[in-house]
Amino acid sequence: MIPTANPHPQELPVTADNPDEPLPYTEITDETYAKNAARDFTVTELAHGTLALRGPCPRCRAFIEIPVVSSIFRSSRSIGSWARSRAPKSGDAGHKEPMMCTCADDHPGRPADRSGCGAYWALVITPPAR
Repeated sequence: MIPTANPHPQELPVTADNPDEPLPYTEITDETYAKNAARDFTVTELAHGTLALRGPCPRCRAFIEIPVVSSIFRSSRSIGSWARSRAPKSGDAGHKEPMMCTCADDHPGRPADRSGCGAYWALVITPPAR
């Protein structure tokens, strides 16, 4: 079962072995990442069809913000297919959303074209009721 984001953040325990040294970049997931993110992230509806998930990365604890949109504009030539359902709209049961750390903190070994600490997880996103 995939956790659902909680609008009430709580503190996470420090996950680094030595909090004085930067956590190395590692592409990794763990079942506790989704559980901790569900507990600690907040969900804000910025506009109709646009959500912002905010909270500490469950691995490195850096504050991150993850946008989730329900439609994207593809091009002026494909006006009939411009919407792609992704994020749920109010009243929907939820949507499984893949997520990853996007922090700018220093993580030794991180490839130059990447951001974050390498952690990834998935949450069920349920938008706030209108």
